[in-house]
Amino acid sequence: MTQDNQRPSWVVLKFGGSSVSSLDDWNNIVQIVSDNLQQGFRVAVVHSAFKNVTNRLEQLAQLAAKSEHQELLAELKDYHQTMASQLQLESSLLTPWLDSLETSAKKVAEHGVLTSKLRAELVAYGELLSSTLGAAFLEQQLSSDKKTQWLDARKLFVSEVEVNSNVNDQYLNAVCHPRPDHELSQQWADSYDVVLTQGFIASNEAGETVLLGREGSDTSASYVAALLEAKKLEIWTDVAGMFTTDPNKLSEAKKLEQISYAQAFEMAEAGAKVLHPRCLSTVMPYHIPIEIKNTHQPLEAGTLINGEETDSRWVKSIAIKQNVPVMTLLLGRRGQQPETLQKVFTVFNELGLGCELLASTKESLVMAVETSNSIHGEGILNELSVKLAEMCRSVLLSHSAIITLVGCQSSQALWHLLQIDAELPDQWLLLSHTSSDQHLSFLVSDDEALDILKLLHGHLIQ
Repeated sequence: MTQDNQRPSWVVLKFGGSSVSSLDDWNNIVQIVSDNLQQGFRVAVVHSAFKNVTNRLEQLAQLAAKSEHQELLAELKDYHQTMASQLQLESSLLTPWLDSLETSAKKVAEHGVLTSKLRAELVAYGELLSSTLGAAFLEQQLSSDKKTQWLDARKLFVSEVEVNSNVNDQYLNAVCHPRPDHELSQQWADSYDVVLTQGFIASNEAGETVLLGREGSDTSASYVAALLEAKKLEIWTDVAGMFTTDPNKLSEAKKLEQISYAQAFEMAEAGAKVLHPRCLSTVMPYHIPIEIKNTHQPLEAGTLINGEETDSRWVKSIAIKQNVPVMTLLLGRRGQQPETLQKVFTVFNELGLGCELLASTKESLVMAVETSNSIHGEGILNELSVKLAEMCRSVLLSHSAIITLVGCQSSQALWHLLQIDAELPDQWLLLSHTSSDQHLSFLVSDDEALDILKLLHGHLIQ
């Protein structure tokens, strides 16, 4: 199958950790890949680490800094060798990566401090190990006339340093800007039927390993789709699409058959975990549709994301982020002075923490703290409070929930909200909305969040 100008037609398939962690999963993947090959596509597979392995590697990195990593390292080696056995593959395929993993852990132990550079290097082995087995399994299971090629994502994508990014972001939340490469697309199509590469990892200009942020495999898949200017991108996960809210938190959630790029982006930004927001911003310029499907139920219809906008006066979905660390800074009369604000943001940057300004008054700021890419432990929030207290009258730390209404203009969403004839929480904070005017967010107590979600979903979702 070729496009009108005879370029090869690629489909990109991304499989998350919950989709690649058993023999049954891989039998499903073989069928999905085969179906696309039969339709005339070349197939690019983007592969996550096995389920929970990234978290265990993060733990390994922390333990290695205290030279207490040997037991967990042995468990990880055994786990991957067992996976090789389940897939009826030679465990010797993993030996080079397992040896390198051990060397990286030893390097952290000798250093005695876990830097963002060392953390990125060590955590990346999850994808390198799993994708090695994945490529070998596809090569073994696909028909003999189909050629599968393993590719190192660090050779494909080089990160760019963003303005004002801190060193943690440069290694742990890196950003790349791939462009279509028609020559490479043709070269791969001439040589291979299937290419398989890793999600989550890339390199920097110095050739060092960097990570694309947690849940960054979606982003990797969008990078591959942009590079190949693919006909479509399919995200295969453990749920069959995007829903009106998180189905794991509310059983009444309804699947969305189709949504626009903009609405999906708002949902992802607001906390919908099925898709990473950076994935959408990468494919939108090339009009590459995204379909989210369930690996365990591959025949079930998913959610299609494309450029078709549907004008709605109703809320289309409700996203929720729970257990969000929130800092309320009482600054006094200096609150809105540029030098004060600069000092506040400098403290976050020095500690390698992200932040989002949720609300502000003349004398106060309310800020959400992003800790997922920090190399520090739980004590980092206390350290942040102490540093901010040096320039503020007082600092209040709480853990709250952010609920976001997506799908219609914020003024319309607010009108619907005010029509609810039910008891709403006494205290909630209306947050700023984006220039797109397509979502409305508010801050509530974490303890009340699920009850509020159920109430709002029942009244607002049509």
